[in-house]
Amino acid sequence: MIYLIEHPILKFAVGVVVIVLGGSYAYKGWLAMVLGRFYYWSGFLPITLLSPWIIHVPPSKRSLIKTREGMLAHMLIGPSFMLCSILCFCAGADLVGLPGTKTLNVIVNGGDQSRPTAISFDENTGRYTFPIITMTWTKVYRNFFNNHIDEDHDLFGRKVDKMYEAPQKTMDGQQAPIANGRERVR
Repeated sequence: MIYLIEHPILKFAVGVVVIVLGGSYAYKGWLAMVLGRFYYWSGFLPITLLSPWIIHVPPSKRSLIKTREGMLAHMLIGPSFMLCSILCFCAGADLVGLPGTKTLNVIVNGGDQSRPTAISFDENTGRYTFPIITMTWTKVYRNFFNNHIDEDHDLFGRKVDKMYEAPQKTMDGQQAPIANGRERVR
């Protein structure tokens, strides 16, 4: 097995740096979700796509770093910054010696410590694994792709005895007369 960091003081220092990085992502997430803006580098395109996660300082006057505002920041960039922040806080806490991922699992599992692990972090290799995705994938697949819609049942699986049509009305708001058992609009 390859160990990322063997020395305990170096591991502690890296943990503190990762916690500070998590704080930076939390601030960037607040800027994006609440204020609706984020910074990006307007240079070479592949780096432009990754630049919001790399830039951690505000731009100077003559810089290629630009500010972007809009719904993209509120809906996509801000929540992804917050997710990165949570993962950095937990990984940093684990590297420092605090129960970061254990606390995150308790939160994700709704306070029930007897439930299986949802997120795990290997502090020797620095990798996250998400067993919650593999546990729930079969249920998600079965519900979305193996489910058939039946005309005789509603969305909750209850039997539908009769289908009711909405009463039709005439131009003056009166109910249309019924002809041959069906309503007719004039």
